[in-house]
Amino acid sequence: MAIASVQVNDVGLNSLDYVNTILFSFPGKAKLAAKRAGRRAGNAGRTEAKKYVVPKYNIKAGQFTSNTKTSVQVEGGSGGVVGVKITYSGSRLAVLEFRPNVSKESGVTYQAKRGVDEKLPHAFDVKAYNGHIYQRTGRKRFPIMKQVDRATPHMLKDHSVADPLGKRIMEVFNQRLQHEIGYILGKA
Repeated sequence: MAIASVQVNDVGLNSLDYVNTILFSFPGKAKLAAKRAGRRAGNAGRTEAKKYVVPKYNIKAGQFTSNTKTSVQVEGGSGGVVGVKITYSGSRLAVLEFRPNVSKESGVTYQAKRGVDEKLPHAFDVKAYNGHIYQRTGRKRFPIMKQVDRATPHMLKDHSVADPLGKRIMEVFNQRLQHEIGYILGKA
């Protein structure tokens, strides 16, 4: 399982210190507001990243979304929120997901990243096991191992994806934090 993460420690009007100050008299509400804002920002970031990953990698938008999970961790003690960590995780994708070309002479060729051919010269497909791509792990016939490539969080670490992702997360986090503060103060 691969992991990519974004840390939120903002300063200014939308900062976590501002939230701690405003919601000081409401115990636990600063963490709640930060967690809710982080969850919305993480999901918006995943959607934003999809726009940059799909043209660059040979993956469908639905595959990217369904294989990328978001989790939010709020750091802080009784004094309030110190930081928010948004983590993206996902398992490695099978080579079969990248539409491989199987040949008895040259093995398996596939493109995980568009325009970049990757070869597995000794790999083969097995119809009996859902058509996945396998490769022998030794000289004997068995055991064989299913071939996998990168995970979706690895795709998020590319600079052309990470920069817009971080920007979108901060933008949505700040908007949602203001919304959550207003919601909590309105209920009081």
